Amino acid sequence: MISRLLSRMLSCLALACALWSGSVRAEEYTLEPLAEGPTGLSPAITEAVAAKGLRLSGKGGVICDLWLSKAIPLKANFTPNIRVQYPFQNGQLIGAIRFPEATEPHDFRGQSIKPGLYTLRYGLQPDDGNHLGTSEIRDFLCACPPDADKDPKRIEKIKDVFKLSAKAAGTTHPTIFLLLAPPPKAVDKAGVSVDAEHDYVILSINADGKTGDEASTVPLSLVVVGEHEG
Repeated sequence: MISRLLSRMLSCLALACALWSGSVRAEEYTLEPLAEGPTGLSPAITEAVAAKGLRLSGKGGVICDLWLSKAIPLKANFTPNIRVQYPFQNGQLIGAIRFPEATEPHDFRGQSIKPGLYTLRYGLQPDDGNHLGTSEIRDFLCACPPDADKDPKRIEKIKDVFKLSAKAAGTTHPTIFLLLAPPPKAVDKAGVSVDAEHDYVILSINADGKTGDEASTVPLSLVVVGEHEG
């Protein structure tokens, strides 16, 4: 009985320490509005992306800047499931991300990418044996070099998206950032949190979507720092 009670106490203590550690780590990051728009995109994509964004900073300085598209067409009558959580279509422009000079960014696969500006397009992870264990959720954003991605229209063939995104890392694999299951409803304001277990830094933000002529809000949970432990 005493042994069982001691075991429960130790488990509770370990959980409390984990939660405390995660809370402290989350306080190391700040998120602030960014009044300026991205520079370095094509005129057409610049027009499609919001002129105001968000800046994520940590103890070492700015980590990244993020801008979302103004109005993202959504799938009609979309119902999320365990594997696919977002009402987007492969190849849609979701926004742009910028990593400042002197940073050493990596994507979710741990691939090194150069500091600078990238477009972000939605892509579903292939549902095949080559990607088992990467993530239960298939939703990702693919970073693409802006000098090769100049048209905001959807890229319909996902292989073309992956090929374009691979140029960002200079490899044969797309440069990907994981989307986690979204908040159950639109967030009151953009926020940053930490998954201490996986070492993820997560942005919770609202994207502006539309179904036909009807505007709607799509909350996102985007891992901007963190890698798959394979």
